[in-house]
Amino acid sequence: MSGLAPRGVVRVGDRVRFESGVHQVVGLEGTTVRLVAEGGVPWLAAAGHLMAAPDFEIVGDQDRGPVIPPLALLGAVPEPVAERARFWESHILEVITGLPGDAAEGDAPRPDFDPRLRVLAEREAV
Repeated sequence: MSGLAPRGVVRVGDRVRFESGVHQVVGLEGTTVRLVAEGGVPWLAAAGHLMAAPDFEIVGDQDRGPVIPPLALLGAVPEPVAERARFWESHILEVITGLPGDAAEGDAPRPDFDPRLRVLAEREAV
């Protein structure tokens, strides 16, 4: 058990507090987050390291819209395929953060996916 609470979902365009500064998320590649500090200095951070930092927080508007950005081109695939992609994205977010992509503010993780109760390997096995 990690004792860590879900910290939210980081998206391109977000501003985050990390390492005593504010950074803009300019790219996501696998588990790597590309950041640019307010002074213009670029950073690369592992998503897990970033979100586990004691001073990590998403700065600004928390209602950032849909998890899948419109430029993901889901409109270019048949609707059943897009629906399945949205299902898997929501499930993966729940495994990683404890909450599915459509979770409402204040929702609690289901026990099988709660990071306070289960390590990532256990959540992945569900």
